Amino acid sequence: MIDIGRVFATSWTMLRQRFWLLLGMFAVFFAIQMVGSVVLGIVIAIMGTAGAVGIGAGLDDPAAVTGMGVVFFLVMMLFYAAYAVLALVQQAAMVTIASPLEEPSFSSAMVRGFKSVLPFILISLILGLAYLALGAAVLAVAGVAGLGGGTAGSIVGVLLVLLFMPAVVYLGCRLVVLVPVVAVDQVWGPVAAIRRSWAVTEGRVLGIFLAMLALVVLTLVIFGLPFGLVFTTAISADPASGLPLLILLLPFVLLPLFVIYVMFASTFIAALHSEVTGGGSERLEEVFA
Repeated sequence: MIDIGRVFATSWTMLRQRFWLLLGMFAVFFAIQMVGSVVLGIVIAIMGTAGAVGIGAGLDDPAAVTGMGVVFFLVMMLFYAAYAVLALVQQAAMVTIASPLEEPSFSSAMVRGFKSVLPFILISLILGLAYLALGAAVLAVAGVAGLGGGTAGSIVGVLLVLLFMPAVVYLGCRLVVLVPVVAVDQVWGPVAAIRRSWAVTEGRVLGIFLAMLALVVLTLVIFGLPFGLVFTTAISADPASGLPLLILLLPFVLLPLFVIYVMFASTFIAALHSEVTGGGSERLEEVFA
């Protein structure tokens, strides 16, 4: 069993101590994402212009039109793949900075983030195949049970499908520290990283689940209360008072909260990793000193 209170205490402490480093890392990756979005917009505009010119010139070859559609699809797929990889790099870099087991270093965290790309891609492929196999097995058993007909077969099928979600939650708890295992522990082999995450979370699933549940509740409070307060005030107010315009303020209220939440999520995963590995007890004493 893990100490959930200590996980949250460590998370808040690391957020306070390394706030500016975490904010700087977030800002760097946000800038990269913005540049990428601008580049994508320019590429789409060029492709759209080329397509319009082709249509204006009487381009009616179905193969050519299909080719343009395929190129556009590939460009979008490459963009979203790059965005997903960048998100993984950002998470790894921020968790490294947030870890109480690491000395705060912006450059080394950035290097580890990019170094984690290949392991994360391979881990994603392995876990994706595993989840597909698990889902297929559950559906196959449910289908066989349903072939028997009758109420009993239907009940068995429904129960198997319902049991699939707890299995996914269980696996998520066992693999929740994969990012710090790769970036902080520097376990670069995908299979070795999965095995280490599985090993350090053994016997701690309930504690991890309760900690993650508490994080979900905290998330709902952080985002639900401001949204609910502003939205309720705006909807219930007299239109002539101008208060309905408060809805326009929601992005300005939620965006800073979102940034801080992303930073806290990094410190939370880093603290959870420190807790389940049982390492860094000396470091934790320094953190709270």
